[in-house]
Amino acid sequence: MPTIVYPSTIDYAWLYQRPQQLLKEIAALGYKVIYYNNEVYFRQKSSIIETSPNFLLCRSDIPLRYLKIEEPIISWISYPPHVSQIGNFNEKFVVFDALDNASDEFSSWSKHLDTISSKSDIILTTSQKLYNYHKKNHSNVNMCPNAADFKHFNKAHRLFATRPKDLPQNFKPIVGYFGALATWIDWDLMKYISKQNKNLNFVMIGPSFNGHQPPIKSNNVYFLGRKNYLDLPLYLQYFDVSIIPFKLSSMIEGCNPIKMYEYLSSGKPVIATNMPEVANVKEIYIGKTPKAFNLKLQQALSERFDLDKINSRIEYARNNSWTHRAKTAVKIIEKTIYH
Repeated sequence: MPTIVYPSTIDYAWLYQRPQQLLKEIAALGYKVIYYNNEVYFRQKSSIIETSPNFLLCRSDIPLRYLKIEEPIISWISYPPHVSQIGNFNEKFVVFDALDNASDEFSSWSKHLDTISSKSDIILTTSQKLYNYHKKNHSNVNMCPNAADFKHFNKAHRLFATRPKDLPQNFKPIVGYFGALATWIDWDLMKYISKQNKNLNFVMIGPSFNGHQPPIKSNNVYFLGRKNYLDLPLYLQYFDVSIIPFKLSSMIEGCNPIKMYEYLSSGKPVIATNMPEVANVKEIYIGKTPKAFNLKLQQALSERFDLDKINSRIEYARNNSWTHRAKTAVKIIEKTIYH
């Protein structure tokens, strides 16, 4: 079976996102995955850790020749500036996994896009906007949206563990968010809905992105900081509704939010702004303006115990798991390798 080599950009355990999820599932299908991580993770730990079958988490200075690998070698890149690393692994094929639109906060990536496109054998894209962009210049572009670790988040469809102590203890309904606290959150929207709903708790979980400090202070908005990925279902089980309050920027137009699938795995209602990758998902409540978002929030709260809606959300997430995405990616890879 082929070996995939992935040079990471952020610490493996800091934000557990698409690269870890998708490559772990591809490894479960028999591919060897070498996930090169920065050294921070390996303080006082082994320099090579098999976190799951066929998935090796390695310190970035461990040469491939010290690892048992099989040909062909595939270089897997999700961070456009890593185009400079092509050739470092004697790879036969290059996969560019296009995750986000190269604009706004990620505008520095744009100068690398044409180069990485020309040097890639396969391009995977998470959204229609990214697909349309790359399809203009490449013949092997494929949609492979984000997904959910369904089993992990489905636990939260019912109460299964003690309430975390840092959740508000006033027992008002919880409107929850987890993810980066960043400039792409519509903070004006958050101010509006938190002011309109003093009877609700707004709980935001996640680290600050690039040092961004949320410009909102209210006695019903709680910032709980970064939580370990393994602990997120502990909080999600106590959400009454969940939200994706993103600005409609150029970058967000190309965003296929992982948290949508994770929220839906629990059966919780999800309210989002009118993002292209979310707007056509019938299981999502869409608020196009702050007032409309607030109205959808009221609707979601009133319908949060509707079993038909709960089951529909869970079924949607079940059909959009990382296992499904890994099978899609492997089919594309093998069609290219063994054509």
